[in-house]
Amino acid sequence: MSPARPWLPWLAFGLLLGALGPQAATTAAQRVGLGLSPLALWWILGPVALVAAVALAPRLPLAARWLAFAAAALAGAAWSDARTPAPPPDARLAEVHGEVRSLAWQGFGQGLTILGPDGRIFVRAPPSPGVRLGDEIVARGILVDDVRGPALDAHELGIAVARERGPRAFAWRALDRLQRHRELATALLLGRGRPPERDAFRAAGLAHVLAVSGMHLVIAAAMTAWLLRACGVPWGPRLAFGAVLILGYLWLTGGTATTRAAAMTLAAIAAGAGRREPHPLGPVALATAAMVAWDPQVAFDLGFQLSLAAVLGIVTLGRDLNALRRRVLPLGAWPLDRPAWIAVLATARTSLDCLVIGVCASLATAPLIAWHFATLNPWSAPATLAATPSATAALWLGLPTLILGGVWPDGPWAGLYHLLEGDLAVLAGTAGACALLPGATMTVPPPAPWLMVAWPLLFAVPTLVRLVHGGGPRPRRPHTADAETGVLA
Repeated sequence: MSPARPWLPWLAFGLLLGALGPQAATTAAQRVGLGLSPLALWWILGPVALVAAVALAPRLPLAARWLAFAAAALAGAAWSDARTPAPPPDARLAEVHGEVRSLAWQGFGQGLTILGPDGRIFVRAPPSPGVRLGDEIVARGILVDDVRGPALDAHELGIAVARERGPRAFAWRALDRLQRHRELATALLLGRGRPPERDAFRAAGLAHVLAVSGMHLVIAAAMTAWLLRACGVPWGPRLAFGAVLILGYLWLTGGTATTRAAAMTLAAIAAGAGRREPHPLGPVALATAAMVAWDPQVAFDLGFQLSLAAVLGIVTLGRDLNALRRRVLPLGAWPLDRPAWIAVLATARTSLDCLVIGVCASLATAPLIAWHFATLNPWSAPATLAATPSATAALWLGLPTLILGGVWPDGPWAGLYHLLEGDLAVLAGTAGACALLPGATMTVPPPAPWLMVAWPLLFAVPTLVRLVHGGGPRPRRPHTADAETGVLA
């Protein structure tokens, strides 16, 4: 199995950096006396940098990769500048339609967020008690742009397709049977709504548990991979079924965060299907490049930035620390150990690895959270570790409940519903307890721009050394029926 080439991360993250700063490229050109647009800068300097990178690759790999990074940054700035939409007028009459994703309030009036072809729009509308989460609505009114994004002051609102007649009707039928924690289950499984426990999760540093993202997708994929492997399904069909599962979960949630995670996971599956061992940054870089090339404005999306930072922290520092733990403290069982002791060792390994992953993801996203929200939560990583068992169980119980309870509403699923309700109660209690810890939310000033740029490099020092020297992961043994490797192994 040949390692993936280590050029892609340099190109992908150069493209991302350029997409974030087309104005910076124009300003830099003006300072040196060139009144050129980012597109003109690319055509003048980009091809030269690429040719020089290819020429220097055999002898000076570090210089070659930095030249490729610079060329990709110029290309990203040119593409972002070309795709930047013209500023809309201050106010205009508009008709919007989309699915209701959350309800802020309902009473004499109502405020709701919809997700449609034009993205998320907040709608302030007259009272309409029949509107629920999951309904497809049509609203007409005055569309304005405020600091939180587009908002519609609607004078008319109607339901185009009720959720009982929509494509996800089975999921809503299953959720309607839940009682106390129905809103929490809706947010956790479908990524819709504002559950009453939302403030406690945010104060505990567990807002990412409610925001359906790559973590949820990975947990769902891991459950399916484990079941398929336990049933003896070969490696190839497991990859294919995993890809189908990822696409199905992406359709069920319909969120941009799962789109990003699905793109990264499908890239890893594609590398595994091609009998290649991907570099740790390979799937992340491929997904990043594809999404920025498709829509450079995604680089400014907060969810995209947080997801990318968390994944980078996990696959760089998190991967290295977990490898160090396996060398220093393997916690492996001997053949004659009792099952109870084997279970204790497995629990300890999983807990330590989850703690490392949580700490690395929290550290990697800390500057972004401080930049956008001026807050930090020092208990986020321990709280994540405490909430991981119940959050995992909620997904492993909830997704089968959606399918079984939706397809066969009168089936013998009462016990499954009781287990799900009990697990959601434990998850909510964990969030409430972590929210009461001293110093759970700290107010901090936004970090300096240079720290925002330099911070990811602190996590990737060993990985960058391997990239500079052209080192990917060492080839593994060929795939066999007994010794299998792969994304979903």
